[in-house]
Amino acid sequence: MPHIAIKCYPKGLNKQQLQSFADDLTAFVSERLNTPDEWITIDYQELSENDWKEQVYDAEVKPNGDRFLRKPHYQL
Repeated sequence: MPHIAIKCYPKGLNKQQLQSFADDLTAFVSERLNTPDEWITIDYQELSENDWKEQVYDAEVKPNGDRFLRKPHYQL
């Protein structure tokens, strides 16, 4: 039961664009992980630059980057 957590700076997407993004991501994960789409959940959060550094980079990326599937290519 994959759970995908996405945190990013504000992107300004409307409801339709967010739904399309969620549908595309769900289809991709369902196919690649051979998982029924009804088992996939997606948490999408937009954070300000200040919140990003504190809540994401300092708390998650910096201490855990070595176990990420895709390593960070930036530093704050």
